[in-house]
Amino acid sequence: MNPVSLTSSRLQRVLLDLAVVDGDHNNAQFADKLGELISLSDAIVLAESLRGLKKKPFTAAHSDSDANDVFMQTRAAMLAFIINSFVLEGEGGSEASTSPFILPRPNRDTLDDPNAGFVAYQRFYSLHQSEMDHQVVTLRRQLQQIMSGRSHQLAQLATLDSSMADTMGDFSRRAFAGIPHLLAKRFYFLNQQYRDMSSENSDLEPVSANSAQTETARWLQKGEWLDRFIREMQAVLLAELELRLLPVIGLIEALEFEVEKT
Repeated sequence: MNPVSLTSSRLQRVLLDLAVVDGDHNNAQFADKLGELISLSDAIVLAESLRGLKKKPFTAAHSDSDANDVFMQTRAAMLAFIINSFVLEGEGGSEASTSPFILPRPNRDTLDDPNAGFVAYQRFYSLHQSEMDHQVVTLRRQLQQIMSGRSHQLAQLATLDSSMADTMGDFSRRAFAGIPHLLAKRFYFLNQQYRDMSSENSDLEPVSANSAQTETARWLQKGEWLDRFIREMQAVLLAELELRLLPVIGLIEALEFEVEKT
C-alpha cells in the first residue's frame, strides 16, 4: 500500500491550487478539533463501544474474499465509473449513453447566466458524491466483516471502526457537500474571466443559433475556460474519492500488519 501524506490530502492540495480555499490551516491540536465534532451523545456511544471491546466474543470465521482484492477491484471500478462519466451528453456511443451520470452539454446559459449554468454541473457532481458514499460504505462494511473473523484484535478494530463510521458519517457528508459550492466559485471565476476577455476583444452582439453553437463548442476546446473547469472538476472528484477511501486503507493496512505477524 502506498504511503499517505500526513500533512495534507490530495483534495486539499487540489482545492488550494484552484484558489477556492484558504491555505492557512493549523494542524496542531487535532484531537481538540476532532472532539468538537463529536456531540455528547455520540461520545457516550463511543465510550460504551470502547468499554465493550474486550468483552466482545470472538468466533474465527474463514472468508473466501481476499480483503486486498476486494479493495483493489472496488477502487478500480469506482475510478473507471468517474472517468467514463466525463463524456458529453449525446456523445461517446451507445455504451456511454447508458451511463447514469453523463457530463452536461453546455448551452448559451452556461456563459450568460453563471448561476443557472452551474446547476447542471452541481447536480452531476452531487450524484457522483452520493454514489461514492454508497460504494465506500459498502466496501467498509465488507472489510469489517472479513476482519471480524480473522482475529480477536481485528474483530475489536472492526467494531470500533463501525462505531466511528456511524459517529462521523453525518459530519463527513456535510463536509463533502460543501465541495460543489467551492467548485461554483471556480466556475464563476473562469466564466467571468472569459467574459472579460471577450468584451476586450470584440463588441458582444446578439448571436444567431449557429454562432452560439460554434461558441459553446469552442469553450470545450483544450485550454478553453469550460474545458479547464471540467478537467479541474474531474481532478477534484478523483481527489475526493482518495480521501473517502482513507479509512478503508487503514483497515487494509491493519489486515496486512496482522498477516505479517503470523
